[in-house]
Amino acid sequence: MAELVSAQMADSDVTLLLENQTRDRLTGGDITDVLPPGLNVIRAGRGGYLLKLAKLVRKGGFDVVHTHLGRASARATWLKRAGIWNGTPLVATLHTSYRARSYGVHDGLICIASWQQNTLPPQQKARSTLIPNWTVAPTRSPEEEAVLRRNLRQEWGLSDDCFVFGAVGRMVEEKDFSLLLKAWRLAALPENAVLLMIGDGPERPRLEEESKGTGRVIFTGFRTDMPDALAGLDAFVLPSRHEPFGLVLLEAMGAGLPVRAAASGGVLDILKNNPDCLVAPQNIQALSDGLHELYGCPRGAWDLSGFSLDQQIPKLDRFYRDLTR
Repeated sequence: MAELVSAQMADSDVTLLLENQTRDRLTGGDITDVLPPGLNVIRAGRGGYLLKLAKLVRKGGFDVVHTHLGRASARATWLKRAGIWNGTPLVATLHTSYRARSYGVHDGLICIASWQQNTLPPQQKARSTLIPNWTVAPTRSPEEEAVLRRNLRQEWGLSDDCFVFGAVGRMVEEKDFSLLLKAWRLAALPENAVLLMIGDGPERPRLEEESKGTGRVIFTGFRTDMPDALAGLDAFVLPSRHEPFGLVLLEAMGAGLPVRAAASGGVLDILKNNPDCLVAPQNIQALSDGLHELYGCPRGAWDLSGFSLDQQIPKLDRFYRDLTR
């Protein structure tokens, strides 16, 4: 979001409406910590998000209203169905699945992955476009990269001769980190192989218990330095049962890591030109084989030209302009 509004501010006036409380209780992160200076940020206020949105829409002055995530989209939908709307085109970005209650009256829908667009009702599909998320590749010099890598390894208690696999995400059931631990045990990789589990969530205590006796598995907890922490890894694994997009996979590829990912959701778009990097979802043997294939692989550059911010912003501008004609 911060990268998006920063890019849009280059040639547009942008107002961002936020809830009163935006700090994540689990991670402590807050979007306001990374928003660009000069952005017009409005908090919901005492009356709540719905009332503030209604007031802003009635006041007018916007060419487009663009909602993100289900709650904001559902509130805008409620206002439009109630007749409390001034005709301003209403757009939403789908970050998960389509729900008519949240997106049924939007004038335009932006899908971040092909599977979303393929599952839209015909009327909504006709008003949709596909604009994937993006990643910004690191701009560090080789010397800076080496220092960062060394510092991360020291923090994790790992020597430079360790081959470090990484898995990143919220520790919930659909991410299938439990499957990864089973595949890791089955793979029985050489002693210098280490699995780093980066993230936190309700499944973490159970996962830590499952990892006992496996050896060479480290839980780092949530980190605020992603994707920079990827510099300490040698390979990346994404075992999710379903990944709406797979931004962390894209970031890992941006860092030059060799990857293996379960073939689901947006991952199929990201790796459509690299099918050998896909593994069958919820398949312990396939994931174990993937770990073996990754072991010892060197870093390398991926072609991520289809996932750059510079490419997506013009697509978004064209979509906006088509709606306002």
